[in-house]
Amino acid sequence: MTRKVSTDSTADVLIEKRALFRAFLRKRLGTDAEVDDLLQNALVKAMRRRDSVRENEKIVAWFYRILRHTLIDYHRSELARLRRDDAWGREHIPDEAVSATLCACLSGLLPKLDPRAAELVRRVDLGSESIAKVASSLKMTTNAATVAVHRARARLRRELVAFCGDCADGACLDCNCAEKAM
Repeated sequence: MTRKVSTDSTADVLIEKRALFRAFLRKRLGTDAEVDDLLQNALVKAMRRRDSVRENEKIVAWFYRILRHTLIDYHRSELARLRRDDAWGREHIPDEAVSATLCACLSGLLPKLDPRAAELVRRVDLGSESIAKVASSLKMTTNAATVAVHRARARLRRELVAFCGDCADGACLDCNCAEKAM
């Protein structure tokens, strides 16, 4: 029969190793605020489940398991939030508003891409069609279309920087390249 570890010793070990846990999370998250929030959430979970630690089980290994699950839950919720925000944006931001913020040079640079890549960018990024729908109509797999769109965006980005120079930084708002070309 195994005995339970005392609550005090569990808390003491977790507090003692806090810097290691922060370092673990820091490698996987963007900001210190995220690290602190997740570490606090994991510590709360651990203290609620402290009765599940057995004497022969390593407390640090047990807590890393909780920390990994907390991190996975966080990433899943962030992905869901991003999908929700993206869907909301497509529904509530009119295409004219998006078109108004695009660099005027963009349409002139699309022909520099190969025709399939230009069509992907036109339909996915400018036309707001889903990659899966465009891939199906072009008889491509969704994965192949995703890679092609990624490469086309990178190429278009390089072309914009080469053509526009400094005004291509950021979102190309207030681009005056069309005026310079005239």
